[in-house]
Amino acid sequence: MFDRKGNAQLNKYSEVVGLPVICSDNGKLIGIIRNIIFNLDTRTVEAFVLEKTGLVNSRKVLYLKDVVRLGKDAVIIENDNCTISWKEAKSLVLRNENTLAGFRVFSRSGKEMGIVKDVLFDYKTGLIEGVELSDSLFNDLMNGRNILPLFGKVEFGEDIILVDNEAVEEMTNTGGGIRNKFFNEKMST
Repeated sequence: MFDRKGNAQLNKYSEVVGLPVICSDNGKLIGIIRNIIFNLDTRTVEAFVLEKTGLVNSRKVLYLKDVVRLGKDAVIIENDNCTISWKEAKSLVLRNENTLAGFRVFSRSGKEMGIVKDVLFDYKTGLIEGVELSDSLFNDLMNGRNILPLFGKVEFGEDIILVDNEAVEEMTNTGGGIRNKFFNEKMST
């Protein structure tokens, strides 16, 4: 998936949560990403919440700026000094920990576009580039979900996102759904 400029591949919240975080200096597993901390004021990803399991479960926070590479199978950081304890980061986490999943999206013309099911972001810039929307289970199954780019003026409420009509015009389909699968199979035979 590319951003609206066609430059970088975007990451999905649902694909990043669960990834292992590994140090490049010694190959040590630091933890697993359990959540992403968004800053809705700047429309960016600020940090990741990590959890390390073992005898004692512990949580840490990794700022996005300290990520060397976010791959499809792992997150690479320089060393363990990049993370801070949960206790140190608690004010940041309490202020901004939010998945955005479940937010309802409306256009400025008053049309409900759907409910956020996933968030797309560029890990290099941290910018939230778009959201994956569902308008009903039936429609998801038949046609797939829609990707709504977040550009122009975007307002985040307590559980609502308000977007410009131009962003709605640029909305694309994920290409999933039974109808698309059936149609594509018919065309290839």
